[in-house]
Amino acid sequence: MHLAVIMDGGGRYAESRKLPRINGYIYGTRAILDIIDACDEQKLSCVSFYVSSKENLSRGIAEKLAISSVYVDFIQNTLLPICVTRGYKLFFVGDYEQLTPELMATIAKANSATINNRGLTIAFVFAYNGMEEVTKAFNYVFEKKLINMSYTPATIAEVEQYMYSAALPPVDALIRFGGQRRLSGFLPFATTYAELFFSDKLFPEADKGDIYDVIKQYKKIKRKFGEIK
Repeated sequence: MHLAVIMDGGGRYAESRKLPRINGYIYGTRAILDIIDACDEQKLSCVSFYVSSKENLSRGIAEKLAISSVYVDFIQNTLLPICVTRGYKLFFVGDYEQLTPELMATIAKANSATINNRGLTIAFVFAYNGMEEVTKAFNYVFEKKLINMSYTPATIAEVEQYMYSAALPPVDALIRFGGQRRLSGFLPFATTYAELFFSDKLFPEADKGDIYDVIKQYKKIKRKFGEIK
């Protein structure tokens, strides 16, 4: 089972407590650890976290540097040692050109250290825009067809293999924190048949119980994928 998490509300959490926005992201990493523990305990195969969209990074350099500094420290000093010990695999999705050199170096180190692990896959999605991902993948397929003088229509399978998220399995269940009821362009291909759950909690308030509730509800759903059974 692949659980996707939209981590909304970190900035609002900090502002409501008269703290700098960066504190909301720091507290959010604690919630990430809780969610990872719950996913491992429930024997999920993959959990993905929507950290930042392209639109988030357009808020300014201060926001970009805040996200980068928090996740460089979190991945290097907290998460990576846990992944090495427990056999988790770290995976990253997004437009790497939009990330700071420090975060890019941390991602490269984490990938290298966990690439052969076979436990829970933990994916972080940075600087991401779902429509852009699909468009870039389609244009790549289109360019290859022109070079090879192939005039056959592009297939879903051809487009998917060139997407940032190609290595991730389809999302089975998605939970968004922060009180909003939208996907904000998150993994449009992978979430096509995802069961959607929403929480009014701001993300730093998330805990294991939220994940256990989602998994419990998910298991009650009869998934037909458009068929009559």
